[in-house]
Amino acid sequence: MAGGSISERALDWTGVDEPELASSKLRSIRRLVLISIACEGWYVLGFVPYSSSPFAYGLVAIALLGCAIAGWRDRFGRIACALAFVLLCGVVVSAFPDNANHQYLALILLGLLLLVSPSGPEVEADTRAALSSMRWIALVGVVWAGVMKLYYGYWLGGEFLAFRVASDPGFTRTLGLLVPEEELARLVSLGIDVGAGPFRADAPLLVLVSNLTWILEIVLPLGLLWSRTRVASMIATIALFVAIQIGAREMFFGGLMVGLLLLFDRRDRVASALPWIFCLYVGWLLRFDIQRWIGGGQVG
Repeated sequence: MAGGSISERALDWTGVDEPELASSKLRSIRRLVLISIACEGWYVLGFVPYSSSPFAYGLVAIALLGCAIAGWRDRFGRIACALAFVLLCGVVVSAFPDNANHQYLALILLGLLLLVSPSGPEVEADTRAALSSMRWIALVGVVWAGVMKLYYGYWLGGEFLAFRVASDPGFTRTLGLLVPEEELARLVSLGIDVGAGPFRADAPLLVLVSNLTWILEIVLPLGLLWSRTRVASMIATIALFVAIQIGAREMFFGGLMVGLLLLFDRRDRVASALPWIFCLYVGWLLRFDIQRWIGGGQVG
């Protein structure tokens, strides 16, 4: 993964870690990725199309759990990442196009982990390049999300959030608090059938939040490029991302992105966050299983 001087300087714009710290961060990211896809392997069993082949995908979930357990140790880290990469590739191909975006993100991260030399003089440079690449992925990913919101235009007048408030219980519970009762009742009554609408947002607070979202997604991550603003920008971007996920509830994507953003810190904050992220995953899995048990069926 060694590169020329120009590419190396570009990678280093997101920060440079001492070798020991870099090694610790890469280990923590490996653990986070393996834990994330292992927990998701069990979570998706209740969803179409995975629920249509419970035995096959159940075996994959067991194998991914084994990868997460084995990959916790450096000794088995590389083989665990390689096996997890193959398994996740199989899941993505078999379920396509019903894939989550963070499955592709996990594949990229696993690929970067596998590109790091297992030994030799290249290890330090490879580790540095891998971490810098991961930080760039987080930075560009958040900014790009804001740019796309601006490009499509449905966030300028709050139309997208109005639709989600009308159709998604998670958004209804959170952003519904910003909408007057009469307006909320109107949106919910529209339904989501073809031709439903218009999902026009008349609530000023909802429109304000909608525009602040794409503006902050573009502006906040830029502070990650300067050492003086890096930590403050990291904290603010994570706070924004967590606030978004309260409604979106993309837990596994959220866990991966928070982990990547924590790589901007001067310490290995990913290691400190791992127990909390794991508990969040387990709580989410238990909540889903309880809901499915009460409902008596699968989720489609």
